[in-house]
Amino acid sequence: MTDSAPVRFGILGPALARAADGSALPIGGPRLRALFALLLAHAGQAVTVERLIDGVYGDQPPEGAVNALRSQIARLRAVLGDAVSSDPVGYRFGGDPDEVDVHRFERLARAGRTALGHGDGARAAAVLREALSLWRGPALADVRAAPFAGSLTVRLEELRVTALEDRIEADRQRGAVADLVPELRELVAAHPLRERLRAQLVSALAAAGRPAEALAAYADARRVLADELGADPSPALTAVYLDVLRGQPGDKPSGVQPAEKASGVPRTLPATVADFTGRGADLTAIRQALGAAAGGGRLAVPIVAIAGRAGMGKTTLAVHAAHGLADRFPDGQLFAGLHAGGPHPVDAAAILERFLRMLGVHGGDIPAGVDERAGLFRSLLADRRVLIVLDDVGDEQDVLPLLPGSTSCAVLVTSRRRLAGLAAATVVELGQFSPEHSLELLGRVVGGDRVGQEATFARTLAEQCGYLPLALRIAGARLALRPHWTVRQMAVRLVDEERRLDELVHGGMAIRASLSLNHDALSDPARRLFRLLAIPDAHVFSGWTAAALAGAPVDTAQEALDELVDAQLVQPILPGHGLLTQYRFHDLVRGFARQRLAADEPPVEAATALGRMLDAVLALTRAATGPQMAAEVLSDHSRTPAWSPPPMLVDAVTEDPPAWLEQERPSIVAAVHQASRADLSEVGHALAEAVHPFLSLRAYRDDAQAVLTAALDAARRVGDRRGEAVMLFTLRMDVPDVHDQEGALRDLARTEALFRQLGDRHGTSLSMRAQAFVAYRYGRTTTALQLFTSARPEGRDAEVAYILQIEAAIHLLHGEPAAALTSLAEALDIARTSQKPRVLAQVLYRTGQAHLAAGDHESAAGPLRDALAVAGQIGDTSGEAHVLVEQARVELRRGNPEAAHALLEAARERAAGAHDRLAEGQVLTAVAELDRTRAADSLRQAADRFRSVGSLVYEAQALVALAEAQRTSGDEAAADATRTRAAQLVDRMEPALAARLRERL
Repeated sequence: MTDSAPVRFGILGPALARAADGSALPIGGPRLRALFALLLAHAGQAVTVERLIDGVYGDQPPEGAVNALRSQIARLRAVLGDAVSSDPVGYRFGGDPDEVDVHRFERLARAGRTALGHGDGARAAAVLREALSLWRGPALADVRAAPFAGSLTVRLEELRVTALEDRIEADRQRGAVADLVPELRELVAAHPLRERLRAQLVSALAAAGRPAEALAAYADARRVLADELGADPSPALTAVYLDVLRGQPGDKPSGVQPAEKASGVPRTLPATVADFTGRGADLTAIRQALGAAAGGGRLAVPIVAIAGRAGMGKTTLAVHAAHGLADRFPDGQLFAGLHAGGPHPVDAAAILERFLRMLGVHGGDIPAGVDERAGLFRSLLADRRVLIVLDDVGDEQDVLPLLPGSTSCAVLVTSRRRLAGLAAATVVELGQFSPEHSLELLGRVVGGDRVGQEATFARTLAEQCGYLPLALRIAGARLALRPHWTVRQMAVRLVDEERRLDELVHGGMAIRASLSLNHDALSDPARRLFRLLAIPDAHVFSGWTAAALAGAPVDTAQEALDELVDAQLVQPILPGHGLLTQYRFHDLVRGFARQRLAADEPPVEAATALGRMLDAVLALTRAATGPQMAAEVLSDHSRTPAWSPPPMLVDAVTEDPPAWLEQERPSIVAAVHQASRADLSEVGHALAEAVHPFLSLRAYRDDAQAVLTAALDAARRVGDRRGEAVMLFTLRMDVPDVHDQEGALRDLARTEALFRQLGDRHGTSLSMRAQAFVAYRYGRTTTALQLFTSARPEGRDAEVAYILQIEAAIHLLHGEPAAALTSLAEALDIARTSQKPRVLAQVLYRTGQAHLAAGDHESAAGPLRDALAVAGQIGDTSGEAHVLVEQARVELRRGNPEAAHALLEAARERAAGAHDRLAEGQVLTAVAELDRTRAADSLRQAADRFRSVGSLVYEAQALVALAEAQRTSGDEAAADATRTRAAQLVDRMEPALAARLRERL
């Protein structure tokens, strides 16, 4: 189809290079292939040296990376000749782009899409087939470990699947439809969330004269796409389905076009339902109340409160209305479910945290209190047009902290009660559907012809459903998934009073009858699993939870869970890796499941199932956090769990531990609270201890504090001394938030006493070390030195090295560099054999500090260089920041201010990236040494940073230096005020340190 030269170079498969005669050219090892692939991906464009180094080495380039790159370029040129050339900013692959498979593929794919848009299906199919033939396997197959490969592989795979979709559409245009079905089934299985592929499959089946299979394919799409997370069938996919119902397949393009790129604007509305029916007057009222919000001229934030009984369709109406108003609120739409109708409502603090993260606030910068969060939220929305949807609200107090301050925003609320206390709110009260709207909804769900053929029985069915939208949807879905049932059969089933409870007629509890129909049709294992799934407090659960609750093999549990999905009693909301798939109940279904649990499951069996589930959560959380976080584990591991996850599940979790922990965080946190409420202290405190490092790392401070406090309370209630000790220790070792010195020391003394009672030498030592560290931070350095010496265990393990380097830090504060170097020599000898790289990095860093304090900056350079390398290897960004500060001081002593400035900029970047305020303060103190003209401002900021993390010693040092800078600049009044503040801190310190600081005041 083209006159292009043969493809000689490629990355659509393993890296490919051919000579002009077609013979293969050897590229070399992994890094050389990665460099070659990166240049090919940008053929015809200059790639900077920095981009090439980042692409080949990532965040940890070796020393001399530029020289190494030059050497590799020379090796590539030896193989490829002039195809690789130099450029003022870097290097480029200068050959013909059409000789490179990826560039030819993109050109042909664009040409095919253009032909498709012009209705030339034959040419489009031929060109797209040629494009797809260029793929020799997975893109970048032999360089996928390269740092640049991940994002590029995702992009190329997206282009490949899009080209496949276009080629299928081109084949449909030219009439080759029936032959597409096998290929589409395979593609849908490989890409279950591609709605365009699913639409093409539905259309192809219908065009092939297989309408029943087409309807089943659409039903399968509805099951897979998550209703409440924005994954309902789209209007385009639904339109194809409706065409099938009307007997009009194949009349229009059968698919969803590729989505536009994300704009960064938060848009978290769930998808609206395709079969939305009625509520015209209510929609008009909502649009009139909120539609002009963006226009200004209002004195109050526009609010609409939708009220109505359970099952009336409040959420459906709110989401549908919000989508219709989206263009009026271009800065985003935020959605949150408060679950006031459930046993564990979500509070405003948690929702504000989620909203702030969506608006770009890092977890470490989110304030602790509700009022502070609400203030920040209002500030961020002050100049934006955002629609906020709050679903299932309990009362007015739930809403108030979540209201924006700007009248350019608007709020849409749903509640089971009339929220008369919301000032100036427009209230929309929902009643039941009319019989006409009920029949219309049934027709949209089941099919208009099917309802019309049995109109009498359809009216009876609507009446039996109480004209409630959710009940009608559930009954209609049962019919839609069973084409062999008649409407009469469903109506007859509801006549049976054993199947249809009185609440079906009386409104509020009407849905119970429909749920009973689904429930009664289940197998015994599925019914038992259904009620057991009501045990977890979390609103969302994963597939593995089913196996743990049932105490069954994972395959057996998955079969029962799939049966519940088919019965629409649970909804898959986040497809994952097998048992990692997540599910949820609708609140009403969850309530029904709890009733069945109370009625059908013996309390002893329910308690046993809870124990199995908690043990599963604990085992998987430990598996996920163990390899990633070097937490001190003080809980007892000797207890035999009631249920252990199979190796295949553990392997799935440890493929990407941070991702699994992020996904499961709400469930793990809920499990800690549930264990604590049930006084299951042993598993509760072990689970809190296991998840705490992750919560701290990701700045989920509220959750971290809450799980530790809940587990501590439970341990104290049941007299669990180990649980109390472990939780109290972990609470007080959240060092950056320690501001209560006396309380911290008191609690840590209590943990020491408890561990001594238990005969736990390791716990005792850690508690003493923790007390020493708190004393050290608050200037009680002599006491800290004594405690560290007492806490030092026998032997030569990493803990000894860690304590020795802290003792060295105290010697440096006391002005004793020689004593510090003596301790560090022993510490370094131990650390090098400890196999604890973080401790080795700390000892090397402290050794460099000690040499600097002794006036020997040349001896400091080596240990600091080694410390930076170790910190980089283990990804310790905060550690790198601290080391870079000391390296800057070395360069300053050498008389190299430019080099010092560059090092401090690198340190500032790393400290900011890690949200490490202590490191930020150290950077600012070093900046003050480098630039005396900015010293006062830098030191003022440094003191603020140190105060924010409760470091009295560093704050005092910064204030002493600030007073000196102010005095030097002639600002005696400011210097006097700063000296007064510094003296107040110094007076709280012990004599050895206080005396040194007073000398400078």
